[in-house]
Amino acid sequence: MKEEVQLLIDLQELDQHIISGRKKQDKLREEQSDLTVKTDKLSALIAQLDAEIATIEDERGEVNQALLREQDNVEKAESRLPEIKTQKEYLAILKEVDVAKKQTKDLQEILQGRDEALNTLKEDRDEKQQELDALKSTCDSRCNEIGDLLNEIDESLVSEDSKRAGLIEKVPTTIRKRYELLLKRRNGTALVEARRGTCTGCNMHLPPQFFNSMLKKQSIDSCPHCNRLLFIMPEGE
Repeated sequence: MKEEVQLLIDLQELDQHIISGRKKQDKLREEQSDLTVKTDKLSALIAQLDAEIATIEDERGEVNQALLREQDNVEKAESRLPEIKTQKEYLAILKEVDVAKKQTKDLQEILQGRDEALNTLKEDRDEKQQELDALKSTCDSRCNEIGDLLNEIDESLVSEDSKRAGLIEKVPTTIRKRYELLLKRRNGTALVEARRGTCTGCNMHLPPQFFNSMLKKQSIDSCPHCNRLLFIMPEGE
């Protein structure tokens, strides 16, 4: 029975190391994913800013063309004034000039607003691009580190999985099934020591008769409280 207990102790220690390795991998992959998500979000934001800038530049171009047309209308109308012979025609041309000048002023204000919006968007875009460049540099460096760490853990896990396969074959089938089930349910701790009448897994006191029976048989049993596999370390060990 002593050999069987030691076998389970060795197996659990190996399993806990394997579980720890896989948790580290999960954490590293999560960090890798977070870095990628942050990069993607910034890239998407920059693409959105680029689209807004392109839209406003198109609008600005249309407004500018309209402004040039109105300025041309003003010049043409004013150039006709010296040729006017009647007061009625003169007043009509003046009204036409006033309307064109008002439209010119309105278009200039719109153009100014588009320019201000463009400047704000371009400044925001440049700022986000700087953030993205810095993040990509950090991300590339860290992702390379994470890749190396993941490969290192993979190699270790392959070796440990092979070693585990050899150990688990030596465990009796009935105990093996219970062990495997408890390993999942109890977060990697399926086997614990019964010490001074207490289960060291759940810290609950064991029934005296149950504990005394374990002392006599020196066998592997199950805790009546948490169901973990229990063993008693022989005195002097």
